[in-house]
Amino acid sequence: MAEYVKLEELPKLLNVPPRTGHFSEVVTDTLYEKGLAINFGVNEQVCGAKRISMGRTVIPPHTANERHVHLNAEAAMYIVKGTMVLMIGPEAKITRCPEGTFVFAPEGVIHGVANASRTEEVILVFAYGGVPSKEAARIVFINDDRSVYPPRGWDEE
Repeated sequence: MAEYVKLEELPKLLNVPPRTGHFSEVVTDTLYEKGLAINFGVNEQVCGAKRISMGRTVIPPHTANERHVHLNAEAAMYIVKGTMVLMIGPEAKITRCPEGTFVFAPEGVIHGVANASRTEEVILVFAYGGVPSKEAARIVFINDDRSVYPPRGWDEE
């Protein structure tokens, strides 16, 4: 059941005063996941977030990032434009995710993302739950010389 409170009583319930981020304050990161353009719009640095990080990723045509895990955060994605190729698990199982798809990767699950198109970019919105920053999500990239990554067939349109 929903809880209601009088407007003047709301400040008594808040642990952190609200603050908003603005477009001019978005943090762009092109080194975090090589090959991708990632904009963090909600995190500790931009707006003082304590338990969520959120942003937008652009995957250029015919690009795959390095597979990785988030040790301290769940990751959720929503595909806004294009078809993202999700490669999940140790075997990098390929799943094609068209516009309008929600994707969830629990913490500790190996995953990578790619764009098989030779001409169009993929745009997605992502969130890391329970953490205020990418550093707190604790991303670890997989170094596995025995496996072919990205796997054969990832870039078939």
